[in-house]
Parts: sequence; C-alpha cells; structure tokens
Amino acid sequence: MRHTVADDIERAIAECQTHLTRSAMRRVRLWLTSDAYSEHVDGILRLAGSREWDTLEQSFSAVLPFGTGGRRGPRGVGPNRINARTVAESARGLVNWARRNRRNADSSTGTVVIAYDTRIASRELATVCAEVIAAAGMRALMFDDCRPTPELSFAVRHLGADAGIVVSASHNPPTDNGFKAYGSDGGQIPPPKDAEVMRAVKRLTGKAIPRIPFDQALAQGQAVLIGAEVDAAYRAAVVATGLADERNVRIVYTPLHGTGMVSVPPVLSDAGFRDITVVESQSAPDGSFSTVPGNKPNPEEPQALEIAGEQARQVNGHIALGTDPDADRLGCIALRRKPEPSRAPLSGNQIGALLCEHVLDTRSKRSQLNGDTLVLTTTVTSPLIGKIARAYGVGVVDDLLVGFKYIACVLGELADPDRVAFACEESHGYLAGHYTRDKDAACAALLMAEAAAAANSRQSDLWEYLDGIYSRHGYHADIMFAEELSPAGGKARIRRMTNGLRTHIPELIGGYRVTRVVDRLTATSYDPVSRTASPLHPTTDPLDGSVLKALLPARDNLIIFELAGDGVVAGARLAIRPSGTEPKCKFYASVWTDADCDLEQVRAETDTRAKALQESFVALARSYASS
Repeated sequence: MRHTVADDIERAIAECQTHLTRSAMRRVRLWLTSDAYSEHVDGILRLAGSREWDTLEQSFSAVLPFGTGGRRGPRGVGPNRINARTVAESARGLVNWARRNRRNADSSTGTVVIAYDTRIASRELATVCAEVIAAAGMRALMFDDCRPTPELSFAVRHLGADAGIVVSASHNPPTDNGFKAYGSDGGQIPPPKDAEVMRAVKRLTGKAIPRIPFDQALAQGQAVLIGAEVDAAYRAAVVATGLADERNVRIVYTPLHGTGMVSVPPVLSDAGFRDITVVESQSAPDGSFSTVPGNKPNPEEPQALEIAGEQARQVNGHIALGTDPDADRLGCIALRRKPEPSRAPLSGNQIGALLCEHVLDTRSKRSQLNGDTLVLTTTVTSPLIGKIARAYGVGVVDDLLVGFKYIACVLGELADPDRVAFACEESHGYLAGHYTRDKDAACAALLMAEAAAAANSRQSDLWEYLDGIYSRHGYHADIMFAEELSPAGGKARIRRMTNGLRTHIPELIGGYRVTRVVDRLTATSYDPVSRTASPLHPTTDPLDGSVLKALLPARDNLIIFELAGDGVVAGARLAIRPSGTEPKCKFYASVWTDADCDLEQVRAETDTRAKALQESFVALARSYASS
C-alpha cells in the first residue's frame, strides 16, 4: 500500500493530541488540514517526527500579538511564529485596514511602502508582503535593498503612501524577525488602531491569501522598486537637523551588521564630519550578527559595542557609536580625559540628557527657542530630561507611554510639529525634528558628533559635559533591570507580579516611603496616605492645556511608584512594565539628588542607593510571583 502525505498528517495529529494542549492542538489541526497552510505542512511534520513537543506547543499555543512595535518573535512554523503565512496575514490585514481608513478616498488603488533590514529571511518576507499587497490591488513600493526603519517612516509621508511595513525584529536575537506596521502619518500604529489591524489579521484565519509573483507584479507595475531618490531626500532631512558648526572629532562607528551603513556614515559625511572610522568587521550585512558578543545586536547593552570601543582606543577616538540592525537606536562609548584617559558607555538616559542639553543650548544661543517649544519623552525616561527642558523655559510632555509611536501621536496632533525641538526615550531612541515619525539613530549620531566636537574644542569631553548638567539639575542615577521570562509561564508570572503590586501597595520600598502610585493600565492615581484612587489627568499641551486626544485610548501594563526622598536622595521613582517586544519584564529605578550638589560626594552613594532600591523592588515583585 502506497504511503501518502495524508497518512503522515493523520499520524502527526494522533501523536500531537497526546502531547499538546487543546488550544495548540486546534491550531495544529487547522494548519495540517487547511489548504491555506499547505506550504507549512512539511515543517509541522518535521517537528512532530522529531518529537519536538515543546516547540510545537509554543508555536501553536497562541497567535503572535501586536506589541509595542508590531508583531515580533522567533522564526518558525505556526501562528505564534514569524513565517511567510503570519507575515502574509499581517500584510493583508494592514491593507484591509488601510483601505477602510484611506486618506485619499478618490484614489482607486493606494500604496504601501516596504522596507526590510539585514536579518535572516528579511528580504524574502518583504517580498511576500509585496506579493500580497499587489494581489490585493494596492501598489507595493519596496526598497531595492535593506534600509533603516526611520527611512521607511520618512518615505511613507514623502511618497504619500497609505501605510508602511518594516520587516525587522530591531535589536532582538538572530533567531527572531518581525513585522512593523505604519500608518499614513508615518508613525507606528497606536491604540486602538493596532487592535483594529489585529482583528483584520485574525479574520484571515483559515483563508487563502492571494499573492502575485514578485517579478510579475513588477512587470505589471503593481510592485515598484524604490531607492536612490528617497535616500537623498531622507539624508538631506536628517542633515538639516544639525545645529552646531564644530566638526573636529574622531568618530568610530559600527552598524553591528545592520542597516546603519546606509544612513549614519553618509549623514555624518554630508554634515561635514571627516574623521570617521567604520568597524569593517561589523560593516557587512549578517543576520547572525556573528561578531557581536552573544550575537545580541543591541546598543543598549555595553558589550555590543566592545569591538567599536576597542577600535576607538586604538585610533584615539573621542566617541564610538553603534546602531541596532534597523538603525533606529544609538549607543555610544565616550572618551573620558580625566583623571586618566579612559572610555566608558553612556546609558540611554545619559545620551538623552546630553542631546537634550545640546539641542536646547544651541537653539537658545541662536534665539531659536520660542514660548511654544516642546520636548517630548516617556514616563520611564529619566526625570532629568524634563528638568533640562524646563530650565530653558521649554514646555515638556514627559508622561508618554513607552514606545515612540506615542511621540509620533503628539507630532501628528500638533498644528505645528516644528514646535518639538527634541524627543527621546530611555531605550536609546532620539529624534530632533519631525521629518520622520520614529526614533532615528542617524539623527542621534549627528547630534552626538556635534556635542562631542563642541566638547573637544574646549579640551573637554562628554562626561564633563554631563557632570555640568548634573551640577545644575542634581545627580540622577537611572537604571533598568530586565528579567528574562520563560515563553511557557512568562505571562502568568507577569500577571502575578503586577496583580500583587496593584492589590498590595506597600507603604515602604527599600526603606523609602511610597507617596503615589500611578497605574497606566487603569489610568488611575493612588494616594497611599488618604488611601484614595482618582482618575489620571489626560496628557495636555503645555502651551494651552488642551488635551492631546490621540493619546486618550492608550493604556499599558505599567505601574509607577513615586517615593519620598531620604538624606542625600531628593526623590526616587520605580516602575515595572512587561516588554512589548521581547519575553522580558522590565524594572526601572530613578534616584536623584538636589541641584548644586557636590558630585564627588553624592555620586557613589546615589548609585548604591539606586541599585539597592531596584533590588528591593524586584524582590518584592518576585515575592508575589512565587506566592
């Protein structure tokens, strides 16, 4: 009797039933028996044949959700993985949503811009997006090679498109990839629109998704390759954000095998910087990130820039800059001249403080600050950013939720987005201007190079510049700890930790009195003294107090504890938030002193207290997870 694929499918279903949960089994059966998933049958059969039950359970136990930056996760077969099917569903769902929200209702087609990074399978998955979009009757404008995420955001508005897609998992491990969705405003799709897109995606479950072969779509004009013209316009826009004239600085740069080679060196060169050394061993695209320690291309983590830092030491560089694979985040190692020459990494909050001071100081000296100028930042970013801005008489919006899409919401709602001088978030994301609606490492690199050159002209360095900021506004110790979570029990652990902190609000954490608790999931503020809760006031424009309505639907599983000062500590803040892009739970701690402090006396003690306070907070949360 002849053996058939149907026999293999029947056998796999029978074996899976004894090892998988009911929900995972339901999805495995659908993927094995529906024609819509036929190209993935072999992959499922291989996993079942190898008895990889844990992988099958994780791959089919859920549908990959929209997080902070779209859909992101490991590559593999199944609805909880990134693959041709889940990306095709995402692209078609975005098209269906964009059609219902057309900016130009008279147009018969519409366009979607597609970019991709250097990750494994990024180009192939971008091609799938283009084929789906073409078959759906819209035009796919796809970059001819890998491009940075902020250029995609720029291109959506530059080309008047209805939506945008970036195939990227940003700084995630090499096993991952992802699908970032952008609206016609060039910003990542915020709530509640992201839920609308996800509903459009889920409506495609079990249905065939038509695709036109890419070469055929090109021949028919349904797909168009774009590149040089958009590159030139984007780079010119980035260079226009420059503010200062000093250019005497030695720069080492690494793209960490990502798309930054397309943006950072050309922008720095166009802006007049000449002493730029690229880390050649990390300049070529490589989705395995083979030369990056731990294969983690995340400039938030100092070890990612080890090679760049060593090269800076060898060439006597003033700064070593590094960007993540889609070149929207910037990391920096900076020369410290005293007491002996050394180099150390700047944190995301420290970079934000330096850039904010550089932008506002330069604009102030050029009489380019107005009464309506704004600085935007998130609620887990250092309070130092707001203090710097207020000292310049600048309006501050510093209660935005995590994710640059909320900064994009403000930019989109303002009648004059030129009001925004600077925007940042602690996770190494920065922007000056509004040419793009996402964080941009090229813009940050330009401003960082300017700040370093200005310091160098004074025979100083960025660390001394930062100390000057601390002297004026108080020393700030801002740290973040990310607890890695198990894919299997991670969500339950987060639920126990956050529910425990919500229902058992402590009077003290690490010896510090809790003065206020802000819950951004329920939009409430709790006063531990009066034991009363009240609704949070909506985010407003500091100029006239008008409510920023685009932010009203936003909610996040974020809890913030404000603490009273004690001794050298003038105040402190703690926060807990599950990552929206990785299987992690993040714990933030900020501790600060008063202004005009003696840095040498308070620095070490404040750092120690911040670390101890964070550890107490993490221990408290973990106690609820294990109870």
